[in-house]
Amino acid sequence: MSENNAEKIADSERFIITKGEVNTNLWNDILKKSKGTNHEKISACQLIFQNYESLPIEADEILKEFVSPVQPEDVRRAVGLELTKERVHIPAGLYFELLEILAKDPCPEIRKIVESKYAQLTDLTRIIMQATQNFVKVTDFAKELGKIVQETIEPITRMLKEFLEISQKIYEISKVFEEPEFKAFEYNWLIFLPIPSMLKLYKMHKNGKDEEIKQLLIQVCRAEEFLLNLNEEMKNSNISPMRIAIIKDAIDAHISKKYTLSIPVLLAQIEGILWDYAEKMGIEYGADIITRNGKEKEIRSVKLLLKESKLAELMFEHLVNYYLNSIYTKEFRHGILHGRILDYGIEEKSATLILLLRAILNNLK
Repeated sequence: MSENNAEKIADSERFIITKGEVNTNLWNDILKKSKGTNHEKISACQLIFQNYESLPIEADEILKEFVSPVQPEDVRRAVGLELTKERVHIPAGLYFELLEILAKDPCPEIRKIVESKYAQLTDLTRIIMQATQNFVKVTDFAKELGKIVQETIEPITRMLKEFLEISQKIYEISKVFEEPEFKAFEYNWLIFLPIPSMLKLYKMHKNGKDEEIKQLLIQVCRAEEFLLNLNEEMKNSNISPMRIAIIKDAIDAHISKKYTLSIPVLLAQIEGILWDYAEKMGIEYGADIITRNGKEKEIRSVKLLLKESKLAELMFEHLVNYYLNSIYTKEFRHGILHGRILDYGIEEKSATLILLLRAILNNLK
């Protein structure tokens, strides 16, 4: 399995969102203009709307910045005019977000530019909510919805179509995740992966390529983009700076192939993170808790924490099962931390703990 494939998994967020190859020269030009004069910012705005599919996901942040009230009115107005064009080639979520911000802009002129489209959007939302909450007749709902759709600009119609297509894909994917073979898939707990990447791994598993999957994931744990994302997720979590520093030392040991150092540290720090989150929920080590079957128990183990406490309700089932059945065992965690197993310095074990750390961070964020 090539390093290129590992980088694709590690950088999958951008890989999934960007529909085409990034035009680097154009992107650099947009970045430069976005920090320039009002005229240059307007030019950057127009270039983003015209070439969205050739730009990285960071282009979204520039558009969001351009609609901020601190930006000049000319720049905000330029975004509003782009949003009201007949064809708008940006994702539905981004379109709605920009439109809603400008609909509340302090400048009356800018609000007026988008008010018609925003009203159509809110009317559409109102109709859908009424259909859901008040159980109106399907025929009446379809009739009123049809009128609004006919009067709505093409971008909103296209976005509704995209929404239905996405809903269908989610339904199809949910059926895959309910397959008995997926539930038994060794890596079904990698919840930080985008769904297409997870499905790719599952397909490899079904084709008997489990060893290739292991090697791929080992490479992922050395990929720069993966490690940068992990570092960012730790910074944005509730983990204490002292614990983050310890984890970084363990990851450095992993990169240096000192797995006898990285593995016990990661084992201990993962447990520490789980207890930290439990304490934030009012679950103290050694305290009595009421278990799911109504019995009172003193909580002194991570196993009980993940099976019977309130924290268990927040945890992804596949992640808990993997941790308790494959990590929190005599052959792995207990034997290593109690000094009974000495031949544990294997890269695969260390990489698995790094992946587990990121999965837990994503589960609890």
